[in-house]
Amino acid sequence: MLLLTALIVLLNLSDYIQSSEASLQNGRHDGQHHGNGKGDDDKKQGKGNDDKKHGKGDDDDKKHGRHGKGDDDDKKHGGKGDDDDKPGHGGHKNPCSYADCDDYNPCTEDRCDEYSAQCVNEEISCDDYDLCTDDSCDPYSGDCVYTPRECDDYNACTLDICNPNTGECTYTPADCDDYNPCTEDRCDEYSAQCVNEEIPCDDYDLCTDDWCSPYSGDCKHDEKDCDDYNDCTEDSCDPSSGECVNRDKDCDDYNLCTDDICDADSGLCKYTERCRSDNLCVLSSCDRLDGSCSAIYQNCDDYDDCTDDECIPETGDCEFTDNGYCDTFQYTK
Repeated sequence: MLLLTALIVLLNLSDYIQSSEASLQNGRHDGQHHGNGKGDDDKKQGKGNDDKKHGKGDDDDKKHGRHGKGDDDDKKHGGKGDDDDKPGHGGHKNPCSYADCDDYNPCTEDRCDEYSAQCVNEEISCDDYDLCTDDSCDPYSGDCVYTPRECDDYNACTLDICNPNTGECTYTPADCDDYNPCTEDRCDEYSAQCVNEEIPCDDYDLCTDDWCSPYSGDCKHDEKDCDDYNDCTEDSCDPSSGECVNRDKDCDDYNLCTDDICDADSGLCKYTERCRSDNLCVLSSCDRLDGSCSAIYQNCDDYDDCTDDECIPETGDCEFTDNGYCDTFQYTK
C-alpha cells in the first residue's frame, strides 16, 4: 500500500510540472499576440504586473477585457484551472485518478481518499439488528448471510430458543406433569415422549393391600381383610401365599370329661361335663383317663314296706309315699 501511494504521488508531481511549463508557454504566447508585445520584463513602457498606472495587472485586465487573465478567465480561453485533470493545461492532477483500490474482497467497499491519497477498504455492514442471528458476508458472492443462532443442546427433552431481547439461548425442560401425585413424571430423552409411571408402593408383604393416596401421593399399606364374620373362627392371612385362613376357634381345655364348644352368639368357649345327666337321680361320673361315663342311681329305699320309695328326677330328692299295705295287714289281724 505504501508503494502504491508513493507511485501516485510521483505521477501527480510529474503531471504538475508538465502542466506548469505548458501554462507558462501559453501565457507568453498570448502576451505576444494580444498584449501588443508587452510582457513582464518590459520596463521601458512601464508595463508589467506591478505597473498600476500604465500596465494593469490581473484585476485590471478583467475590467478591460484583456488577455492573460487568471484561472477563471483562462478556462474561457483554453487555460485550464486547478481542478482540470488533464495534463498540460495548468490544472492539478487528482491524486486518486490512477489509484486501484480493489482488494478483490467482495465483502468490502473499496475507494480512494482524495485527501490522504490512501485506499480505504471498508467492510460491508451486514448487521440485521437481530440478536438471534449470526451476521456475516459471503466471501464468494458478497451477499449478507443471516444464520440463526444455534441453541440446540442435543437434549430432546428441552425446548431450545434464543431470547430476542438478550440473544442468549434458553433451555426449558419439557412439561410432563400429569398433575397426578401418584405418578413419577419424566421425559424420555430417546423418544422425546413424556413418561408418567405410577409410584411403586409395594411393600412386598402379600398380606397387605398397597395403594397410593390420590390426595397426598403417599403410599398406604392396609392389612388384607380376612374376616368371615364368624365369631367362632380365627381369621388370618397366610404370609407365604397371601390367602385368607379361617380356623375354628380352639376351645379345647384338654379335659376329656368336658365337651368344649364355641358359642356362635358370643364367640366364647363353653365347657360342658360330658357325663352329666339331666336326671338328678342319677349320679354320673367320668373317667378322666379315657373320658368314659359311669352312672349310679340314687338309692331312696327306706326299707319300709308300707311306703313306695322314689327319686324325683327334677330335684334328685327321695319321696316316700304310704302305700296302704300296712293298714290292710293290721285290720286283718
